[in-house]
Amino acid sequence: MRTSLKSGLMAGAIGAVVSAVINYLIVGVPDGEAANAVNHAVSGLISGFTAAFFGLLTHQRKAASVS
Repeated sequence: MRTSLKSGLMAGAIGAVVSAVINYLIVGVPDGEAANAVNHAVSGLISGFTAAFFGLLTHQRKAASVS
């Protein structure tokens, strides 16, 4: 349980940083509400994938070190 909480917090922090970087550096300020929704969807998709990927890598590394 403790390990999954640590991994979840780390993945959430990575996702937040990636989303902030995408929104600040790549996307910029949108012109309208629809563009804003699309930008948030894209950054959420990318940050969620990144967080899940790093969470999976962490899990596999810990599982390999236990075996």
